[in-house]
Amino acid sequence: MTCLYTTQDLALLGHLENALKACGIDCEIRGQHLSIGVGELPPIECWPELWVLRTDQRAEAENLLRKLLYIGSPTSRPWTCPSCSEEIQGQFTDCWQCGSPNPTDAAAL
Repeated sequence: MTCLYTTQDLALLGHLENALKACGIDCEIRGQHLSIGVGELPPIECWPELWVLRTDQRAEAENLLRKLLYIGSPTSRPWTCPSCSEEIQGQFTDCWQCGSPNPTDAAAL
């Protein structure tokens, strides 16, 4: 058994646990009731933890966790609005100036 991740956000841990279990990873949350010890114990020591129960699944669980926790998305290159010629950063799908959609996104539909 290995502690995979800890956070004070129990809802996030529940989501991660469900996602890992859906992928066949045996895991469980431990220490979710330790928050009553805050003040007597250091706060971080009272955070709940997500544990992987089988050591042979640790690498797979870490890989999945990395993907689940990745915040952000690859940004595209800037584009120029065909209606008003405003240059728009690549992560935006519509022109902020006139509201026209990115023509390359429309072609993908």
